[in-house]
Parts: sequence; C-alpha cells; structure tokens
Amino acid sequence: MIRPIYTLTLLFFVLTTVCARNKMADASCIGNNLSATKTDSTQLYIEEEDKTDYSKFAIQPIRVDTIWGDWEIHARQFYDGKKFTYDKTTHADYAVKINVFKGGKPVFKNYKVNSKSLMGSNHIKGFELGLFEHFEITPTSVYIGFGYCEPETDNCLERVLALNADGSVRKYETSIASAEGEIDMYVTDIFWLYTLYVNELSQATPNAASIQKVLNKYCTKYFAKQLQNETLKNNLLLGSDHFDYQWLRSLEVHWMDEKTNTCIVNYKRADGRVIYKRIHLQLKPETEYEYLVSGVSDATEKDLPPMPNGEE
Repeated sequence: MIRPIYTLTLLFFVLTTVCARNKMADASCIGNNLSATKTDSTQLYIEEEDKTDYSKFAIQPIRVDTIWGDWEIHARQFYDGKKFTYDKTTHADYAVKINVFKGGKPVFKNYKVNSKSLMGSNHIKGFELGLFEHFEITPTSVYIGFGYCEPETDNCLERVLALNADGSVRKYETSIASAEGEIDMYVTDIFWLYTLYVNELSQATPNAASIQKVLNKYCTKYFAKQLQNETLKNNLLLGSDHFDYQWLRSLEVHWMDEKTNTCIVNYKRADGRVIYKRIHLQLKPETEYEYLVSGVSDATEKDLPPMPNGEE
C-alpha cells in the first residue's frame, strides 16, 4: 500500500534542501542527534571563490558545512559546465566538491564527484545530481547520499559515498522504493542499515563504537546487541559464510507484509547464488510509519511477495 502524503514527505526530506544554505549545519540538521563540537582557532578549510551566476538555473546549489567529533566536513555543489533544458527552464547537473578533515588533518581535499563519475553506466541525459544534506557520520566514516533524478519527478536513483578515515572511498547503491515499486521509509532504512553496517565491518580494523552507532539508529536495542559482535563471516543479518561488500549492488528490499511486519531482502553472491532473508520490523514508539529492524530469519524465493497488478 502506497501512502501518498507520506511519500511526498519522504521525497521532500531526501531530495531537497532541509537546512539553511551557507551556514554551519548543526548535528540535528545532519541527523546525528549529537552536539557539534568546535575545533581550535586554526581554519582548516578556505572556500574557493565561485563567480558563477546561479540565478539562471532552476535550482540553486547547496552546501553543507559541519563539525562532528573530530570530523570537519565541507560539501559544495558547483556548476562545471553541464546543463540541460527541462520544461523551458535551465537545469544544471551540478558537480560536488568535498573536503574532509579528521583530527585537524586533511583526509579528502577537493574530492570531486559528478553524475558521470558517480553513476557510471547508469548516467542518463536530462537527469540532475542532488546532494543530500542529511549526512551519517561515525568515528570511522562519513556517509554522503546523492539523488540522481529527472526534474520534478520521483524518477530517481540513489548513491551513497562512504568516505573512510583511512582515505578509502566506497560507492553504494540505495533506494527509496521496494522491488515492487513501493516508496516507504522502511525501504530506505533497510538499505542504509546494510550499507553502513557492511561498510563498518569491512574496515581493516572495525570500530566497535561506529558499529554500535549504526545499529542503534536502525535496530531495536535487543537486535542491536545481537549484531554488535558479528563479523562478515557467518553474520546473522547477512547470511553468507563471508560477505563481500560488492554484493550489496544487487540488494533488493521487497514489499512489507503489514500483517506480520516483515519483508524479504535478497542479494546475489559472486557465485550466482541468491540469498534470501526475512527482516522483522517493529514500529518506533509514537510513530505510524517508521520502523526499526527487530530480527531476521531465513527465507527462500517462495517467500517473495506477488508483484502488484497495478492497482493501489
């Protein structure tokens, strides 16, 4: 069942500006629920002057500047010559420049992302790259989300960049829609849980505090404790003898059975085998449509929901 009002709210949240432009974003703005901390008086980042006249574009570029713990992050959209016309208006397919510091030292300096480098073979003419202002940050990594959309529609693809403290970068695919086309927050949350949890476990030395922060956000307390000490080997949630983060490219989240509050997820391994798991969901207190992952059990292809017949 698609919930139109909630769908519009979700799309507005993830695909548009939610914080004031050109200001230091506080921790509540980026969804970390922790107080931003100040660094010393040394200025680590000086923004390059941009003389572009952005008034000619339908959508203005955004920027996020934030401090969390010993991280300092600056992400800025800018025009690098790519534009197109949609419904008689000019749209810029903005690139994004990212500067990240940790402990007062640069980790990423002028790291550039554009739609071609991020989307690869999924690059589509007439789509524009949007920067999410909702960052997820752990002691290990900074997670930056992007929406790649046809203007004025919910026809979008999503990507997440994991910028790790060791200087490595990983690109993940996420979605706001189930495999059957249902747009709902539980789908987004499951994708982000798998993405962040697997990325944290894939570090050379996984950080317990980072893993705990991810699990506490997306799981019930009981299930978070079950997953806390798991590794990529025989992981309860992942369901393979040794999980490869690249398998997340094939991850699918299916329609939730509202009678049982469960949904099937599946992914394909390098050997071609498809793994199915049933995710158990529990409503967050005092909410109607927001869920936490409360458990997992084995599933098979026979447990997949029927494809919708086009009627809501």
